[in-house]
Amino acid sequence: MMSTPNEEFATVTWKERLSFGAGDLATNIAWGALSTYVVFFYTDVIGAAAAAVGTIVLLARLFDGFVDVAMGAVVDRTSTRWGKARPWVLWAAGPFAVALILVFAVPGLKPTPTLIYIAITYILMNIALSAAVIPYGTLNTRMTRDFTERSRLNVTRMFGATLGALIVTVLTLPLVGALGDDQRAWIITFVIFGVLAAALFLITFRNTRERIVDTAPPRDQPGVLESLKLAVRNRYWLLLFAIFIVFSVAESLYTGSTAYFARYFLGDAGFAALMSFMLYIPALVGMLFMQPIYQRFGKIVPMIVGASVFLAGSLIIAIDPTDIRLAVAGSILRGVGRIPIFGAIWGMLPDTIEYGEWKNGRRLEGVLYSAGSMGQKLGYGLGAAALGWIMGAAGYNGLNQTQPESALTAITALFVYVPMALFVVLIILFAAYRLERIYPTVEKDLAERRSMAR
Repeated sequence: MMSTPNEEFATVTWKERLSFGAGDLATNIAWGALSTYVVFFYTDVIGAAAAAVGTIVLLARLFDGFVDVAMGAVVDRTSTRWGKARPWVLWAAGPFAVALILVFAVPGLKPTPTLIYIAITYILMNIALSAAVIPYGTLNTRMTRDFTERSRLNVTRMFGATLGALIVTVLTLPLVGALGDDQRAWIITFVIFGVLAAALFLITFRNTRERIVDTAPPRDQPGVLESLKLAVRNRYWLLLFAIFIVFSVAESLYTGSTAYFARYFLGDAGFAALMSFMLYIPALVGMLFMQPIYQRFGKIVPMIVGASVFLAGSLIIAIDPTDIRLAVAGSILRGVGRIPIFGAIWGMLPDTIEYGEWKNGRRLEGVLYSAGSMGQKLGYGLGAAALGWIMGAAGYNGLNQTQPESALTAITALFVYVPMALFVVLIILFAAYRLERIYPTVEKDLAERRSMAR
């Protein structure tokens, strides 16, 4: 049931907040698998060509960018007794789990049919992600208008996201090893993860509530093309879109190359679990303490500091890529550096939605929120494609026990040096994002408009 206008600034209970965070835990069980292990699985378990896999991933992510925008428009036009966003979290839970399992259930076919199967199931997984993630993210903007409460919700969801990524990146290889270390073991592992993700989405649906009162009926919402025209007039939406792309390309490269780095520089692919643990544990703990920092310094300053810390961690790894102690120390610093970025970046999207309403007079929650998912997927697609293309061009063959020097150089660049360059670009983009300076005016003006409209 929808609330009355005076409930729109309500305080969200801990139960509801944690249930909201469960949704991003579910999302990142799949996202962690796709970003960290899927290319490695395709090349080293299935034996698919790295360059072909990279091309498939990129094309699938490009297509899915359009799916994200369309899904955002669908959410904007949805109207049910459960609200606009919540029902889609329910409806997408089952298909999400099935699609995740199908990604790893690659049948034993010849190379060309195998690549066709990979393409179809990877696209289906991304569509399922869109059907769940866009409504889930939009839910944040519809649970409350209160700026502080939204920040708390975002910190909670990022805690859930980090926990989800930690679970899948740390447990996947040990589970696969315990279950037989073959493709069947991969399938069973992701049956477990898929069922867990679906259950978590159901918790989010059951225990959250939409409180925002719509000012226009769904049929009066603009279509996709008109929504995009309004979106590109929102300068901070465009800037945040660019931030998502750059951050996601960097994340895709160093997480996607972790298993390769562990195998060929640290001597055992199993060390990927340790590296991931050291990357995500600082974020899991640090996320609990970020809200007071954001309230004191805003989002941008901590994000710039975090990017700088990430650079320092990368430099430590670069000193000697074969030294496990430096790799662990550098991964911990990288994890610390990610905390303020990961904790704030999704919370910036609701701010751009408010800014767009203030500037253009139209509130586009679904379409504008899709910037985050679309930018993230496009970034990860570009990163995964670059990973596959560069590894393929460098002569990498996952079925060989040893690799040429050119492939080892490519792995080092993808894991250390290219992400460093991209984090420098991020610092520049963060410095250009100045919405925080005018946000109090935006909030005040919107409150006055709503008061007059009522």
